[in-house]
Amino acid sequence: MRFKEKLVSLIKELREERAMQQQDLAHLLGVSRQTIYYLEKGTYTPKLTLSLNIARIFNKPIEEIFFLEPIIKDVIGSITIDDLDRISKETGIKRERIDNLRKIMNVKLQEEYTQKELESISKALGFDYRDLFE
Repeated sequence: MRFKEKLVSLIKELREERAMQQQDLAHLLGVSRQTIYYLEKGTYTPKLTLSLNIARIFNKPIEEIFFLEPIIKDVIGSITIDDLDRISKETGIKRERIDNLRKIMNVKLQEEYTQKELESISKALGFDYRDLFE
């Protein structure tokens, strides 16, 4: 099993560090401001050419701007400690073990967690197992 992942970008942070508006970056890239908005929001996956042009503008390697992140990291990161406690009681899995899913790498996932544990955690989070894991 593996974490399902999403593409994350640091475009907004890099743009704001340079005091650029979305329209400024869009103009440099030859795209619409809406394209920049969706890139920053994470709802648009750019083609390689656009990604390389973004990397060139910010003078950074592409992998410092775009990277994959497990979906569960956002899910667990957005819940409260009370929710973690509830999920822990509901699943019988220690809170620290559930919270650790935000940091664990795919290679360690199969070594440290059983599919049954991950199915229980997914269900307690309100997700289907297949929405978070492959």
